[in-house]
Amino acid sequence: MTFSDEFYNGETLLRGIHIKHDFWNNEKNRPSSAAFKDSKGLSVNRTGEQKKYYKESAECITNNLGERLKAIAELGVDFCESLKLYLKYCPVSENIYNSEIHKSKSEPLLTKSIAKKLAEESKIL
Repeated sequence: MTFSDEFYNGETLLRGIHIKHDFWNNEKNRPSSAAFKDSKGLSVNRTGEQKKYYKESAECITNNLGERLKAIAELGVDFCESLKLYLKYCPVSENIYNSEIHKSKSEPLLTKSIAKKLAEESKIL
C-alpha cells in the first residue's frame, strides 16, 4: 500500500510526542512548541483519505516510540495548508505513513511561531 504524494483535504497527520520534559507543557497539559520542531522537517504519520488508515498509522507511532511515547497529537492537513506549510510524503520500509511538515519546499525547519501554532492547534488522542 502506498499513498500519492498529494495530501487530501480533511486528511489527518499524527505526531508522536516524546516523553522529553521540554516536549510537554505541564501547565497546559499538552505538547509544547518544542515537540513541533525538527531541523530535518517535522516527522508525522499521515492517515489517508477519510482517516482510512488512522488506526494503523497511530499503531506505527506507538510501536516506534514504545515507552518513550507520552502522547499522540493530531493535526489537520487543512490547518497546515492554511499556514502555507509544505507537506512531504516520505515513506520508508518500516513506515509507509511517514511524512514531514516543512516551512517551505526549500526550508525544512519550522519557525518558533509556526511550531507554537501547531502545538496549540493539535488535539491529543
